[in-house]
Order: sequence, then structure tokens, then C-alpha cells
Amino acid sequence: MGAYRFQIVNVFAEQRFGGNPLAVFTDAAGLSGDDMQLIARQFNLSETVFLLPGDTECAASLRIFTPSYELPFAGHPTLGSAAVLHARGEQGDDFMLRTRSGLIPISHADGVFRLRALPASARPGCGIGEAAAMLGLDSGDVLHAPQWVDAGSAQLLIGLASREAVLNAKPDPALFTRHATLRPGRSIAYVWHQDGGVATVRLFFEQLGSVIEDPGTGSACANLGGWCALNGLAPLSWKVEQGEAINRPNRLYLDVDADGGVSVGGRTQFMGAGEFRC
Repeated sequence: MGAYRFQIVNVFAEQRFGGNPLAVFTDAAGLSGDDMQLIARQFNLSETVFLLPGDTECAASLRIFTPSYELPFAGHPTLGSAAVLHARGEQGDDFMLRTRSGLIPISHADGVFRLRALPASARPGCGIGEAAAMLGLDSGDVLHAPQWVDAGSAQLLIGLASREAVLNAKPDPALFTRHATLRPGRSIAYVWHQDGGVATVRLFFEQLGSVIEDPGTGSACANLGGWCALNGLAPLSWKVEQGEAINRPNRLYLDVDADGGVSVGGRTQFMGAGEFRC
């Protein structure tokens, strides 16, 4: 039996009980991928991240698991891991983390950790009418044709016509599985609206036949930045608000520079620590 230390942090949290909870295993050497999946299922958080030794290019390598599967990249585990490593005093304000999607540059200033996203690609998704029906909205509520965008973790992005439409979205599980499925077992959609430098967003995903809402999603924010870069909206600097509909406020900081480079940031609250035996 081995003992493995973990920390619980809230990422994208401006207040102590806001943000998206995350379990960070600070030294996962000795755990197999199957072990990691079982531990993530035990914690039952949206993601659990396992830190493995770094190399000459990175401070650590990350493996990121939902309760059901491993992700190649996710924003809140990457930034939560960065905050944990920085708090241990082993890293400066600029370092690299390795995910299964590639190396991710990290920077820190004034309590905000930012990741530099990978370049995004995009392809068409479902039709506007299909998206509206899937979300329980009118076709006029959908402003932009849905697209699958991938800056490390592909999601269906759907730009809506108003903040109210974002907050009123109520996905139909059967239609959601039909129109928002990337591959079997992976159905996911991100709805958003921006006004005056503030974007209101929500992310939905299918789990065991139900549609679940994620409180705060860095990978989707990176995809939103990639969508903006691909559609000529750079440069920009937005505050991204997520979690209002489930009473779990998250704030993300999205920046896209004139060259289309995307960074996503947020603050992390340290909530507790413990030891897991397996």
C-alpha cells in the first residue's frame, strides 16, 4: 500500500468558495494510469490531476482525469498545478508544464496564473437550428454557426445573441448527444456571449445519460480565444464569467494578442490537503 499526498484547490476563484474544485496529487510516481482513473472516480470532481517529474523542458508532467476518462489537456488542472508548484517555492514566475497535448508555458503576476494556449483549429459543427433546439432556445438566440474548436481539447463552441440566452440555455439530453458528440462517450458544448469586454459562458457535457454543467473551464476559454483569433477579433482582453447558473462563480481572464496568441488566466484558492492510501 502506498500513500500519496494531495491538495484541494479552487481554480478561477476570486473568493474562497468560488471557482472550480481540483485535486492535485503532488507526486504521482508509482501510480499507474488505471490507479489514476480509479482515484479520479473516487474524488468525483470534474478533474483530478497527477504530477509526475519534469525534465529539462518542464517543471512537471501532468496527467488529467475526469471520473470517466483521461484528458489530453484541461485549463483548470494546468493552472491549479501551476499554483501548487509555485507555492512550494520550487518555481519562479515563468515555467513550463507538459500535458499530453504538448508543452504549456505558464506565467504568474499579482496572484494570477496564466497559461499560453496551443494554436487552435476549427471545423464546422451542427446547424444553427439544431443547436437552438438542443439548447432549448430559439434560432434567433444563436448568433454564430457552431464550430468544433481545438486548442488542446476539442469542444463545440456556440456563440449566442445575448447574455440572457446563455443563462436560459437548458440542454435536451437526447438532442445534446445527437448534435454535440465529438466521439462516443465525449459530448460537450460551450455557449458564450460577449458584451463590453465581459463574456458570459457556460459549458455542458454528457455524463451517464445526463447533461452536466462545469463551473469553470480553461480549455474552453482557450478555444474561445482561438475562435476569436481565427475570426479576426484580435487583439482583445476579456473577463470571462462562468458558473452563475449553478451558483459557483468563476472568473477567467482571456487575452488574445495581435498575432493571435491566446492566454487564459485565473486566481487559485488553497482549500486543504491530505493523504490518499491505495
